This record gives sequence, structure tokens and C-alpha cells, in this order.
Amino acid sequence: MQLPSPFGLLRLSLGITAALSTFGGAFPNGDVRASLTERGAAKECNRACLSNIVDQFLVSVVRHDPFSLPLASIYKATENSHSAALTMMTLWRTVTRVNKPSLLAIDSKQGTVYFSLDIDEGGITNILRTRLKVVNRKITELEIFVNRYRGEHGFSFSAEELPSNYAVLMSPPANRTKASRKDLTSLSKALFATSSDFKVTVSDTCQFSEIGWKVVDTGVYANGTTDPLGCSWPDAHPTDKKARVALVVDEELGFVVTSGMIPGIIYPYQNVSAFIPDAMPSAQEAQDVWYAYAQAKGQGPLVAPAAGMGETLEVLQYYNDELQAMQINVYLNAPNATSLWL
Repeated sequence: MQLPSPFGLLRLSLGITAALSTFGGAFPNGDVRASLTERGAAKECNRACLSNIVDQFLVSVVRHDPFSLPLASIYKATENSHSAALTMMTLWRTVTRVNKPSLLAIDSKQGTVYFSLDIDEGGITNILRTRLKVVNRKITELEIFVNRYRGEHGFSFSAEELPSNYAVLMSPPANRTKASRKDLTSLSKALFATSSDFKVTVSDTCQFSEIGWKVVDTGVYANGTTDPLGCSWPDAHPTDKKARVALVVDEELGFVVTSGMIPGIIYPYQNVSAFIPDAMPSAQEAQDVWYAYAQAKGQGPLVAPAAGMGETLEVLQYYNDELQAMQINVYLNAPNATSLWL
């Protein structure tokens, strides 16, 4: 299989204008053809360069042409937790339309970027989440997740609400106190740690979301609320000693991306299902009680409880010395699964 040549990249540049008609909106950087030329002269891949590579990625997806990308001679890639060459992935076969990223975190020091957006696959709106690593302006790592509905992560989901919910995170106050790289890294390390000295203050307006949707608690007996829940930083939380910390540290916008493997149980939850981590025993016990109650009342059909492993790319936003946003982005795998990225 032939790797992309300079002529192939030139063809991509010249074809960008035609590809724009397939997008839901313009690229975030304006004239991509001009920016490709300007950024190509830069020796290092700065924020603009990394943002441009994201643009190229999205063009390649909607054109079903993965080898138009500036791939390294050897690259590592996963789609929904399994490894494959890009030409064998589902993403490049099914996407018919993409929008610009609703959330874009850029780390020029590590050459990493994380983005999330809604995509169209045959008339159905789904959510794409991706982490890229770039070395010498070549993509060396692609960690891709496509969440198509709630069963793939176990709880809240809304591709339609993702853009509006994430818009506020991409426009933080101009007069904010930015977090240092050290503090963002410490926050990342604390997320799945068994103990940490890093004290986290939660903003009163902190946005708590899962896969595009602000989290609500409808209650085990449907006696909860439809109002969005706020963030919390509890003492009891999922832990992972092998968590991948500070994968992307965006000091400008205050984002940090962390990955953990979280064991839990997929429970029936009213007439759907929900993933409850083993680190939340009281929530599991409450669900056990409801499950026994529902069986006794003859309610159903209900899915049987089953073990699972949640692979996360969790996004936190932190500035003004407070946690401003928490995104629990999960993809469910088989029990005892591990990450290919470890």
C-alpha cells in the first residue's frame, strides 16, 4: 500500500475547497489552502499547525481517503479500542458529513490534540472523539472513538446537543486566570488516583456532561429530576493505577485529557441500561434493590446485569483555580479488558 506522497498532499490542498461543501460549517481556521502553505514553512507544529492537521483529518474522513493524511511511516491507530489500519476502519467508510470540532484541545508541547464533534453516518447523527499525536508534522498516533448511541457507553448521549453544550467551554472568559501546565497535570493525575494532595475546588457553574449531554439523574424509580447535575470531586471515585495522565494539556483553554480503564456493571435502568463503576458500591446496591423489586413486580423485559470495562478519555477544564467542566467520555468493552495504549 503506497504511502502519501508530496503530490498527494498537494492534491488534498487543492481539493479542500470542493470538500468544504460536504461540511456542516467552514473550517475553524478560514482559508485552509493558504494556511497549509503558511504553516508548512514552520519547523515545529504549533497550535495553528495542529489545528490544521485536525482539518486534514476531517477532510480525509468525509472523502473516504485516509492516506491523504500526513501519516508517519509507522503509526499506531485504534478505532473503538481495537487496532487496525485506517483503510480497514469503519469511520472512513460510513461518514457522509462532518462539522467543525465542537471541542478542540491542543497541546503543542507534546504534539497532541483531542477533539469531539457530531458526524453524519447515513442520515444518523453520531459523535466522533479523537486523540492525535504528531511528531515532525506527521501523525504517529490516532485514538478514535465513535459513539453511536447510549449502549456504547452506558448513560447520557446527545449528538444534537453536543455543539451547544461545548460552545461555552471553547469561549472561556477573557479575564480568567489560566491554569499552569503543572496544575493541569496534577489535576489529571488526581482524577483516577487512590489519593492526591491536589485540592480541587468546583465552580458553581461547572458543566457535567457525558457524550455530549449534560448529565441528569432521573432516579432509580423514575423519581429523580430532569435538571442537569453539577460537577463534584468526591473522595470515593473510580481509580486506575495505570491511568494515562496529561495526554493533552491545553494551557490556553484550560483543558486536560486523561484516560482510565474503569471496571463496573451494566445494569438495567428502568427500560434501558446504565454502566455503574465498581467504585460506586452504593449506586450498585441501590440498583440491585430496584432490580429485585422490578422482578417481583413482573416488570420487563429487563437486560440482565453484566460486567463491563469502561475505557475513558475524560476531559476536564480548569481555570480561575476552579474546575469548570467535567466530561466523562466512556466506551464500553468486555470485562477485564485493557487498553492497547498501555
